[in-house]
Amino acid sequence: MAVISTNIAANSAVRYLNMNSVDQSSSLSKLASGSRITKASDDAAGLAISTRISSDVTALTQAATNASHGTSILQTADGGASNISDMLQRMKALASQSVSGTVTDSERAYIDAEFSQLAEEIDGISESTRYNGASLLDGTSDFANGMVVVVGSNATSDTIKVTIDALTTSALDITAATDEAPASLIGSASGYDASGGDVSFTVNGTSVTLSTTGGTASDGVYTADDIATAINTALGTSTVSASVDATTGKLTLSNTATGSAAGITIAGTGSFDVADLGFDDTSSTGRDAGTTLSVATQDGAQAAIDVIDAAIDKVSSARANIGALESRFEFRSNTIATSIENLDAANSAIKDVDVASESATLAAAKVKTQASVAAAAQANQMPQELLKLLQ
Repeated sequence: MAVISTNIAANSAVRYLNMNSVDQSSSLSKLASGSRITKASDDAAGLAISTRISSDVTALTQAATNASHGTSILQTADGGASNISDMLQRMKALASQSVSGTVTDSERAYIDAEFSQLAEEIDGISESTRYNGASLLDGTSDFANGMVVVVGSNATSDTIKVTIDALTTSALDITAATDEAPASLIGSASGYDASGGDVSFTVNGTSVTLSTTGGTASDGVYTADDIATAINTALGTSTVSASVDATTGKLTLSNTATGSAAGITIAGTGSFDVADLGFDDTSSTGRDAGTTLSVATQDGAQAAIDVIDAAIDKVSSARANIGALESRFEFRSNTIATSIENLDAANSAIKDVDVASESATLAAAKVKTQASVAAAAQANQMPQELLKLLQ
């Protein structure tokens, strides 16, 4: 029906013009942003997944930085430990030189001067080996008890605990004499049968006899308590005493003295072996606290060699632990890099716009918009054409 009051054709043309204009603007936005999701309505589920993936990528990027810092800390610590190891080897060389009979006591004093300076420098290095202001090798930082480094998107489970051993002279036990031993000797025998003949042994040089007429029933059969009683009776007021653990029933020799006087030695007499009493260790040598290692004498140099060997083993163990952690961080860094790459690829498949496809969509929307404009122009001319009917 031809009317001039309402231009239905024009209204329809304008409606399509608006729709095509929106499509054209949407395509332009996608092409300009590089993302096919410029608003939530474009793909609500895809937007949620993409946001989560982007969050994980952000966390992993920081985790890669954390892993790099962890590696740097370990490399710094290993550098200090390496220097300490070199100094210990030099100290062992000096001790070996001093213990040799080819040098005199005067020369040993010169050797001891360097030896002492190196011992002091070990503490200097352990304290001055720092990362971000924290000393790594003196046992004062959090790394001594274990520092947790986050190396993943989950801060609770994706962690590596970094523990660095203290390498001070105290921790390496190179400031004390070598004659360190257990505070007590522990036997495992629950008793001994001496009914076949008297047996004797010594405790710190004092003779103890288990006779054929001794024991609880005076028949030569000794319980662990009977043996302890015999030892205590023989030792009298000595600082060494014997007892039986109420829980394990094991015979124990203890010394209440301190320092070098705290030693305990048990030895068989004649053909008797104290192993029959359950003693695997037969001596426990006391030491004086704070005694500094010295190579000024042959005996001191010999003692120093044993201590330094043990210290070298401790440093080697600490460096092995550091190296193992470094290797772990390196593999984790590679894993993080791979995860970031794969997540970026997955996110791209969800979010990134297909430029070729969207360009085609834009071209189509542009043509439709132009056609809508032309149609609207033609529709606006229709009322003018109808006026000719009135002429």
